[in-house]
Amino acid sequence: MFIHMKSINKVAVIGAGVIGVGWTTLLLAKGYKVNLYTEKKETLEKALAKVSAYLVNLKNLGMINEEPESYITNLTGITKIDDAIHNVDFVIEAIIEDYTAKKNLFKLLDTQLPQDIIIASSTSGLLMTEIQKAMIRHPERGVIAHPWNPPHLLPLVEIVPGEKTSKETVDLTREFMEKLDRVVVLLRKEVPGFIGNRLAFALFREAVNLVDEGVATVEDIDKVMTAAIGLRWAFMGPFLTYHLGGGEGGIEYFFSKGFGYGANEWMHTLAKWDKFPYTAVKKVLEQMKEYEFIKGKSFQDLSRWRDEKLVTIYKAVYKEKCNS
Repeated sequence: MFIHMKSINKVAVIGAGVIGVGWTTLLLAKGYKVNLYTEKKETLEKALAKVSAYLVNLKNLGMINEEPESYITNLTGITKIDDAIHNVDFVIEAIIEDYTAKKNLFKLLDTQLPQDIIIASSTSGLLMTEIQKAMIRHPERGVIAHPWNPPHLLPLVEIVPGEKTSKETVDLTREFMEKLDRVVVLLRKEVPGFIGNRLAFALFREAVNLVDEGVATVEDIDKVMTAAIGLRWAFMGPFLTYHLGGGEGGIEYFFSKGFGYGANEWMHTLAKWDKFPYTAVKKVLEQMKEYEFIKGKSFQDLSRWRDEKLVTIYKAVYKEKCNS
């Protein structure tokens, strides 16, 4: 029998990269204790510094009420995995995107953790059914809870069960993610890349294709996204967008007689390749060097700018969830 969500107090985050640090920041901000694990001491020190900086940023952006130091007291950095998973109530895996690495970790966790502890993977596209093959004792407690980067700012979590994942695991994981104020989507069927990345890469493939064919520059394509498509998609999504695009007749009119009919005349010209062509990659890399907005800005500068914009949009769309 699995634990009830109200008993979750301490979470182990396995992996101290971008996603692991983001999860840790979110969990601390919501009042949970966190064991952050990574094998190398120097990697852990950098991760702890990033968590502190993220909490300061959340405070400056009005996303948390207390001083950052009060949240840090609930954080423990650990370099031994046995210590990291001792007496925890939930485990989040956030290591590299590699089946072998994840299988080895899930095998270890499944062997050492009590049977009532859920193990959630942060993978952005690998399948739990494959990872579960390494779980000998309790594969039913393995599930995917895919956040979006940065996890402490973007609210979406895609929950993807494997063939052996129990309904109880799915329900309790969803309940926990909702306690973290996440917008949860449950996939009814496993598919590589899940929902968000498949949609994002379909669009990105066409964007790269337009650069490769000389239709537009990378900077102009970004302008099209941010000045039109992105503004609508931030709060509507494609289906509601085109439902309104069909006027009084809605999406039925759109498909039958509206823009959707005209699209049938040119959709066949969209990119269909499944690997980025060398010519396209070369052009993108060259044009990024001339991207006016990013000239003279460091990665940290751009990250801070991104975070401020994300919070502004988040507050506009999910105002009731801010400062909860």
